[in-house]
Amino acid sequence: MTEKDTSSGRDIREYVCDGCGHADWEVRGPALWQILHDDREEFLAAQANRNSINAPEVQPEIPQTVHAASGSLWKRLLAWFGKGQ
Repeated sequence: MTEKDTSSGRDIREYVCDGCGHADWEVRGPALWQILHDDREEFLAAQANRNSINAPEVQPEIPQTVHAASGSLWKRLLAWFGKGQ
């Protein structure tokens, strides 16, 4: 009788003798799903790297703030206190 477990990411097989009940197990390497998962991660990382290399370097434009002339600020300050008219 053989039982296969791959939940740990490793292909582990347990063998049990029906006659005497002796049990033994072996690790047969990484599980297939783990190999496919790792391959997919490597593929996506390489694809992202290629896309970042091929993408043009676009720097966001910093908006320039328009400052009012100091005279108008002074007028607004004086208007606040009622002296600027």
